[in-house]
Amino acid sequence: MDGGFPIPSCVDLGVQGKVALVTGASSGIGEAVALALAAEGVRIAVAARRTQLLAEVAQRAKEAGAKDARAFSVDLADASSIRAMLGEVESVFGNVEILVANGGGPKPGTYEQLSPQDWDLGYRVTLRAMLDLVDGVLPAMKAKHWGRIVALTSTSVKQPIPNLVLSDAFRTGLVAALKSLAGDVARDGITINAIATGRVATERLRQVYGDDAAMHEAVREVPIGRIATPQEFAPLVAFLCGEPARYITGQTISIDGGLIRGLFG
Repeated sequence: MDGGFPIPSCVDLGVQGKVALVTGASSGIGEAVALALAAEGVRIAVAARRTQLLAEVAQRAKEAGAKDARAFSVDLADASSIRAMLGEVESVFGNVEILVANGGGPKPGTYEQLSPQDWDLGYRVTLRAMLDLVDGVLPAMKAKHWGRIVALTSTSVKQPIPNLVLSDAFRTGLVAALKSLAGDVARDGITINAIATGRVATERLRQVYGDDAAMHEAVREVPIGRIATPQEFAPLVAFLCGEPARYITGQTISIDGGLIRGLFG
């Protein structure tokens, strides 16, 4: 597996046969999380825009141990596309019991560099799309008195990142909304958590930092001294989706190599 080591499975997560949906799953952290859940025997829907890559991920998920795995096309910038995808997943698998809400980050830039249109699109893909996904799966989770929601966000929710004001604003809003919701639905057997991802080897990192000098500085700032692989995020995300994590909710957990220096990072 990419990343230099297999994803371990030392705890029975108790999710075999459950229906999981992972968005942004065609590459990077979303793909790694989908494969980790597949190893637990879930029935998994992987969703993104790049359907050819998604089909390959679905096949690898079956090989990893998924009871079933299918690819679904979705454009997170389009609310109707999200609704259509959720309907298709339900028609194939039934109600989603595990949601890993993941998507590409918004446009980089400082406040003065961004237009009102940039803010509108950033809101749509970074905040509203994630809430649309939650809205789509929450009623069935409440009816079953069981559900797991994990949102993949950024360390920008704990410490603003220069040149990423849209991420700073909308990801923080997402975490705040989910924190509130987690308390509301905790007694329904639903847990909701977020992951504050640090610097990880994905296409997004190159988009944000650009040239080699900037990339070198990005690495230098991480106490561990390197950029993470997507596979280093997957075990914790999968654990939060399982039965042993039933008492963990409303949390935003950093996986960042020590990048956030605050006491509660």
